[in-house]
Amino acid sequence: MLSDILPKLDKVTKRGEKYWACCPVHNDRNPSMTMKEEDGKVLIHCFSCQANGEAVVAKLGLPTSVLFRNRVKGAVPAKMIERAKEDLFFIEIYENEKRKGSRITYNDLKRYRLAKERVKLLA
Repeated sequence: MLSDILPKLDKVTKRGEKYWACCPVHNDRNPSMTMKEEDGKVLIHCFSCQANGEAVVAKLGLPTSVLFRNRVKGAVPAKMIERAKEDLFFIEIYENEKRKGSRITYNDLKRYRLAKERVKLLA
């Protein structure tokens, strides 16, 4: 849970019931990522690069199971599977547009990278 994640992060501070820290996904210099425990889950969101808990723990070299209390080993939540399907669809569209020489926005590039990380986690 959070006790496994917090020691691996930089500039950790607590504000109310949330922790703020520098996001390891995009080599943050100022804390832009929040974390809190709720209902047996660790909720993580970076307001700068939109990274979630899965991307953060992968970057830290931790298993996804640290985000869940009492998680069945090897089980993948249905929500993650559904998101991976959406990510694969986005990756395919992005790569086709890039091959065509279409103009790619910075936000699409960020979303592409995040989608690739999520799919890599489930592979």
